[in-house]
Amino acid sequence: MRMVLAVLAGMILSGCASSNSTLSGIPTQKAAPIVYIHPMETDSYQRATVGVLPFKVPDNMSREQGLGVAALFKDILLSKQIFRTVKQVDASYSNMDMAIEAGRKAGVDLVMAGKINYAFEGVELGGARVDVSVRLINAGTGNTVWYVEQTMNQPVDYPDLGFVNRLLESFSRPTVRKAAEAPSVPNMLARIAFDMAEVFDGARTVSR
Repeated sequence: MRMVLAVLAGMILSGCASSNSTLSGIPTQKAAPIVYIHPMETDSYQRATVGVLPFKVPDNMSREQGLGVAALFKDILLSKQIFRTVKQVDASYSNMDMAIEAGRKAGVDLVMAGKINYAFEGVELGGARVDVSVRLINAGTGNTVWYVEQTMNQPVDYPDLGFVNRLLESFSRPTVRKAAEAPSVPNMLARIAFDMAEVFDGARTVSR
């Protein structure tokens, strides 16, 4: 599954509980998904077909990246076999009524309308932050079946500028920084997509 997440994270680029995982060598903090709305019985939707719309994105991201995030969620849902069919629906929408109509035209039972509320890549010292909300709507009734939000951030690893530390560094060899690793935001989005998929599958807790 880690290999799958890495590949899907690359697709995005081309198109609070503490976590032990790291991004760019700096520990990240991943809040558990906050579930505002959920069905009484999650297994009642196992045979549902789902259409994933392009994710709404902030100004610092492009529509193509919103399509990439939609593809990410689609592929992770397919890999976990939560629903009978999951497909991507490339349709523009500005409100939930238009999203529902797009789902009906696509002939799906549920339509996923997601939004990246903010996404900051950060710098070499950290600072990446992502906040995502996802709504799964019954295309027939127009009712929201699931509404989930999740955030993930990478604290800035500020250097110690104290007098003693600066004095010690003056007598030490210069620190050699590690080569840059994969960008943080795509990795964070992949982990959030995986967590939310577990929620749709009925999980009460997600892995850290």
